Amino acid sequence: MDHEQQFYICPTCFQVCETRIECHEHLMVKCEPGQPGDEQRKPVTDRFGHLVSRAPRWYLEAVGWLRK
Repeated sequence: MDHEQQFYICPTCFQVCETRIECHEHLMVKCEPGQPGDEQRKPVTDRFGHLVSRAPRWYLEAVGWLRK
């Protein structure tokens, strides 16, 4: 599977769509989760290996909580 996966998600209710629409009075955010096993899909840890967030990196980047 070589094609890029992308979708749009509402960070408020987690509704997912293939096209960008408005949900909860704002546009959904574009998400590119990567392929299975990709670092983007893993939870974020600090330099000591402690869990920082249970959310996958792609989600935190999509909502602006982490930089790419």
